[in-house]
Amino acid sequence: MATAVLGGDLTRRMKADYADPDLSRSAAILNELITSIGDNLADFNDAMAALAHGDLHRGMRDKHRGAFGQLQKNFNLALATVRTVLGEQGSGRFTEKATKFRRMLAGVRSKGAAFEIRVSDEESRPIPSPPHDLWLKLADALDGFSA
Repeated sequence: MATAVLGGDLTRRMKADYADPDLSRSAAILNELITSIGDNLADFNDAMAALAHGDLHRGMRDKHRGAFGQLQKNFNLALATVRTVLGEQGSGRFTEKATKFRRMLAGVRSKGAAFEIRVSDEESRPIPSPPHDLWLKLADALDGFSA
């Protein structure tokens, strides 16, 4: 289980029915810890996915404590700041532009483009790459955007 968790797989659990009650209790607590971390990360992932889809109103639920509570507080504050800066009309335009960019990005991915850096022959020019090209397309998509 530890190897799976270190690799990012939070679905694995320890067997918790040992003859030694202390070992069983420790395994159960460890399983609860992994479940809690997974739930917290899932909530943050859902909020980030909503933001990536242009939703400036979906924050993280106010249920987190400790380090995850601080993450939740900062994420929700950042989201409120963006909404305030953009205003109501700007928020709507952000959603439109995010949707347009997401469709464009999906088109690039569906073509099976490999994201690797291509080396330029000229040292004075920036090294072109698909991620750099996507940033340029995002800049074009947001051109003329104002809050």
